Amino acid sequence: MAGTIALAAVFGFLTACAPKRAAAGNTPAPTAVKTLRIASMAPSFTAVFADLGLADWIVACDTWSETGGGLGDAVVRFDMMNPDAERLAAIAPDLILVSDMTKQGTSTDPFKPLSDSGIRVEYLPTSASLAEIRSDTARIAALVGREAEGQRLIAAMDEAIAAIREIGGKIPANERRTVYFELSPAPYLYSFGSGVYLDELIAAIGADNALSGSTGWLSVGAETVVAADPDVILTNVIYAGDPVPEILGRPGWEGMKAVRNRRVYYIDNDSSSQPCPRIVKALGEMARSVYPERYR
Repeated sequence: MAGTIALAAVFGFLTACAPKRAAAGNTPAPTAVKTLRIASMAPSFTAVFADLGLADWIVACDTWSETGGGLGDAVVRFDMMNPDAERLAAIAPDLILVSDMTKQGTSTDPFKPLSDSGIRVEYLPTSASLAEIRSDTARIAALVGREAEGQRLIAAMDEAIAAIREIGGKIPANERRTVYFELSPAPYLYSFGSGVYLDELIAAIGADNALSGSTGWLSVGAETVVAADPDVILTNVIYAGDPVPEILGRPGWEGMKAVRNRRVYYIDNDSSSQPCPRIVKALGEMARSVYPERYR
């Protein structure tokens, strides 16, 4: 049971663990000229639709999508891995956008009965890198005829990242700090190495990922973190109380520089765990936490 809880807690990151991006296999729809009824079955997709100004088009979403953000009270929520297909069909969406994780993580695609019935179901791999966030945002926008708005979202994200990189790129090598970013707490530690968008964000602020010797999303042993002895610890854990004092008081970690110097900080969970243009909020928090003297 505990392992299942830990797995759920890092859901947004595990969705990016597929060894390769599956081909979408579908052609974006022509420019939309009417309101569409959308079922968004991944939190990052829901965020993109909302930021395109289409929150009121969403009639159903997954249970992981954040509340608010313009979503109406009548939006029905579904388990993205085990949706009630009959109930979803009754809502009569024009478009269902589904993470490829659903097909990869289930023996039988739970959305197939809906596509077989004639409802348009589009599958999109979860973005694992900044480049994929750009391309996937553009594709979501194209699906609903909002290409220009999608490009504006991408441009704003790129501008924010560039501004951070301009400062981060000037930090001398001997002043760069090492960072451990915790996605799931003890005893089921989870983090990441190189090759994922959060690692790219750490590099953008002018820091080094303490686990960069590994690749992808990682289950981590406590001894590995202690041996890495990071300068700063970041965490976006939200389900185990306040994660900062828990880390500061964690047995066996009191000798690490980050704990000794009390350099442990919480980073917004939604913006750091959802691979979409909203990552810039997390990027700003990461920059100010790791280098408060350089980023204001």
